Amino acid sequence: MILLNLNGIWKMYAAGHEESWNATVPGTVTSTLLEQGGIPDPFWRDNERKIQEILERDYVFERSFQADKKLLVQEFIELCCSGLDTLAEVRLNGMPVGNADNMHRNWRFDVKPYIRSGENKIEILFRDPSAYLKEHAPKIGKPYTVLRKAACMFGWDWGLSLPDSGIWRDIRIEGYEKGRIDTTIISQEHLNEKVMVKAKPVCRGTEGLFFRMTLFGPEGEKLGVKECPAGNTVCFEVEQPRLWWPSGYGEQPLYTLLTELVTGDCVLDHRTQKTGLRQIELDRSDDEDGSKYSFTVNHIPVFCRGENMIIEDSVVTRTDRGRYQNMIENCLRSNVNSIRVWGGAYYPPEEFYDLCDEKGILVYQDLMFACSFYQLSPEYMENVRKELEDNLARISHHACIGLFCGNNEIDCIYTVTGATDPETTELRKLFGSGEDPLPEAVRKILWANYEPLFLDMIPKLCRYYAPDTDYVPSSPSVKEPGGAEKFSDYAANGDLHYYLQYNGNAPYQKMRTMRSRFVTEMGFQSYPSMKTISSFTELEDRMPWTPVMYVHQKCAGGNEAIELYMKRDYYIPDNFDDYIFLSQLQAGEIMRYSVEHFRRDNGYCRGMMLWQLNDCWPVVSWSGIDYYGRWKALQYFIRRFYEPVLVSALEQGEEVSLWISNETKQECSGKIYWKLYGKGEKILDEGAKTVVMKAGESLPVVQLDYSGVIKEEEKRQAYLFFEWEQGEERKSGTVLFVLPREFCFPESELSVEIRETGDDYVIEAAARHLVRAAGFDTSEGDCIFSDNYFDLPPGGRRVIKVDKGSCRHISDLEDLKKQLTVRTLNDVMRRAEAFRP
Repeated sequence: MILLNLNGIWKMYAAGHEESWNATVPGTVTSTLLEQGGIPDPFWRDNERKIQEILERDYVFERSFQADKKLLVQEFIELCCSGLDTLAEVRLNGMPVGNADNMHRNWRFDVKPYIRSGENKIEILFRDPSAYLKEHAPKIGKPYTVLRKAACMFGWDWGLSLPDSGIWRDIRIEGYEKGRIDTTIISQEHLNEKVMVKAKPVCRGTEGLFFRMTLFGPEGEKLGVKECPAGNTVCFEVEQPRLWWPSGYGEQPLYTLLTELVTGDCVLDHRTQKTGLRQIELDRSDDEDGSKYSFTVNHIPVFCRGENMIIEDSVVTRTDRGRYQNMIENCLRSNVNSIRVWGGAYYPPEEFYDLCDEKGILVYQDLMFACSFYQLSPEYMENVRKELEDNLARISHHACIGLFCGNNEIDCIYTVTGATDPETTELRKLFGSGEDPLPEAVRKILWANYEPLFLDMIPKLCRYYAPDTDYVPSSPSVKEPGGAEKFSDYAANGDLHYYLQYNGNAPYQKMRTMRSRFVTEMGFQSYPSMKTISSFTELEDRMPWTPVMYVHQKCAGGNEAIELYMKRDYYIPDNFDDYIFLSQLQAGEIMRYSVEHFRRDNGYCRGMMLWQLNDCWPVVSWSGIDYYGRWKALQYFIRRFYEPVLVSALEQGEEVSLWISNETKQECSGKIYWKLYGKGEKILDEGAKTVVMKAGESLPVVQLDYSGVIKEEEKRQAYLFFEWEQGEERKSGTVLFVLPREFCFPESELSVEIRETGDDYVIEAAARHLVRAAGFDTSEGDCIFSDNYFDLPPGGRRVIKVDKGSCRHISDLEDLKKQLTVRTLNDVMRRAEAFRP
């Protein structure tokens, strides 16, 4: 096979305009204009609005290239486009060679009739996607549904509107003889002490061709070589297989399959795929209360501690392996073992799945449909079929893929359109379905535009390309598609999406009244750090209610909801730095309260995916990590409440039960300590208990009743500090018996010492009095602390490490000492109380 790489420098210009710019491909209109100074930064202040007109044009990308005789003599010559976004017309040497209309597809065009020896010129005209949406309004569904393009590029409740165009992935010319490999479909049969690995190659061209397949073990050892004609399946028997496990449950050994397309002694094409030997199943069996939603890996129940991933950058070509590597490393640091690829985005590149394979991150893979019904036609279905063939063929062999999900929230929308109970009816407004249930005739039309795609074509394609991977039509969904009558049915019979804000700003205490089999979305908004806010604002913009801050808050009523919940539990700070700190702390505390509740109920609830892991631009959102990779308080909370062995407190008045939840494969043992402090931080009670927990067990291990111990006048100063000791690890928490705004916080009087040892900076914090939520940051640079936003009891000490490799713009120890800042809830509440009228 002959490859001619067309990545590199192209020329780009707006159709009908003379001005042109050098464009780096892969690249888009936005990335090119930003690099060449053709548009202002869309992330700065309200520039998003200012650049829309510039994007609402047609653009041309063009370049010249040389083709030699070695390429021209090939039997087949094809232009291969791994990503054209989206409405593209391709010409070679002035001749039309094909059109594209799907961002998610691999496009191949026959260019043998048009390519010539020497210099050639390729032109790709991209039509304005916004104009297309206006001209092709759907009869059902939202405008973005008519175009196979990442839905969020037209704006979302966390993302700006940046309907870009361009050559967003690799482009090349391939010349080949007789045939080429499309993919090899891999399936597994697990038997006692061995695994049968079955490989079925799929190719173009069959006459006189055969396949040679070689399987290598995790250390590169050759396990076997098999040959077969095209269209057949070969089987490798792997004795004493090394199984792949999610992070925290075992290792991630990967086997390699080399597929070669051969004629005579000549290798025409080859493909290498890495895979892991494992069995992943989604248990949907019935029990006395409904239907389960529980993942098992190699017959071991796995509790999913996950987050939802959106696009990594609104300027899509800025995303590279390094960005994904940082994301996965942050997941591992946070005890995250699973990621949901959300359906309003695009299919990630190979690098993402490779990293998840290597690091043991289980992937809940949505297909790219979200939040709206799609109007189906034969042409649309054929376009989608090819999109799914391309992507399923590309990713299905990956060990990390735990589930394919047809869409995001369409089943839920269908339920909402017909529901009559009050809670579900409220959601109709959110989804734009009106006040009243839709007529049944209209609902039948909706279902007729759902069933052929999500209940017929997609599951058939998944069974063909991914025979070992389970499929669900939608998230959330109940066991029987379309069978939910009300919102709560998803909790009892499937998976659940739940946001307090979208439930009438319900008190977060409601979470403890809920049960759910699996929570696939749940989150609470907070502001990014002041360093991030400073990157898109002037000084006068830096308050919650300024026009610029609203531009960077895409959720209607979002800033108001943050403050509403603040007022319920805290005093509202007058200082914006304190306000940001408190918004982040609040999001972490609400998610801690919720996640700990579901983890205590782990016999019923088998996992959760918090919304959301990342941001695609600097914005107020639900993320744990902001656009610049800065950890918000939530991500540090996630690290703690996603610990495989979790200690938590369930308080009801003055009664407290201390729980241990062991989500590992092994029995664990440790010791739990507790101290009750009263007025003047006098110790009113203390104790310790040795605990042994079976694998997968979640139980209350200590019951405390302080109803006769804490006097009414002491409640504003009383608190319980508890700690779990397991080996060298210590995990702790604090219970207040009143709301934070009612608590009498002492001055923090936190002392801090900093030193360095080898690859780490070491920060030692010591508290004279109770310190709540000690939050460390750096004024200019960035780093990741081994712990943050933690509590300390009187006399308590905490050692925090900072890996020097995680530091940006921190030159040495002295620089860290100058930059380090500490903010505590004690200080924030005392300052806020002083400003009260």
